[in-house]
Amino acid sequence: MLSGALIKLPDGINIDRFNGLKWEREERGRPLKSIIQFQEMIPRSADPNVRWMLVIHESLGKTPIVNENNGIYSISYVDSTMPTWAYAYVVPDFIIVDRLENRDFVGEIINKGLKLTNPVHDVALNTHKMSIDYKGQWIRGFADRRGRVDRGTVFGERVEEDSVFAPELARSTRRSVGWITNFLGSPVKVRASPRGAVTVWGFPPIGAFLNFVRNEILPYVISL
Repeated sequence: MLSGALIKLPDGINIDRFNGLKWEREERGRPLKSIIQFQEMIPRSADPNVRWMLVIHESLGKTPIVNENNGIYSISYVDSTMPTWAYAYVVPDFIIVDRLENRDFVGEIINKGLKLTNPVHDVALNTHKMSIDYKGQWIRGFADRRGRVDRGTVFGERVEEDSVFAPELARSTRRSVGWITNFLGSPVKVRASPRGAVTVWGFPPIGAFLNFVRNEILPYVISL
């Protein structure tokens, strides 16, 4: 299964500028750094424009320590440097970060490390439009429904055609939507969320996966 959260890049940006990028700063007197490094592609993509990168981000956190005073024990907290990290694929149009929760710091490192005036940014996806354009849906999330059930997710086969649920889905706010695509060769399930995350239930070549995102997902991007 391949998945990730989208960051949109400004047109014309040279993605090789990300390699070796370091953002250094200080917080509460403690030096912090964040680093981006390109990795050897495993598996190697046939697309020479694809880069695979490791993003390491330091932030200030609290570490518990045990204190003892004359046999009386207690717990206190001290400032400490807390590393987090993410892996991401980057091409000239966009970045796919491994997890949605890592997307914020990846974008922040690029924007602040390069001091971009035209920043990279998170995206949302117009899943309302997707639910109209992509048929044969196996999953649909909904919200803001009138009645005792105001939100939920339905699973099945061509759920948008169901005699009971279809009218309710049409009247409700669209959330995640999933369909079966032939774009990657053999039919595979895909799912997109309004927060800009994409999942493919399969293991296509990375270049094919990124082309799928570029052609089938990016047209539905809404900038945040």
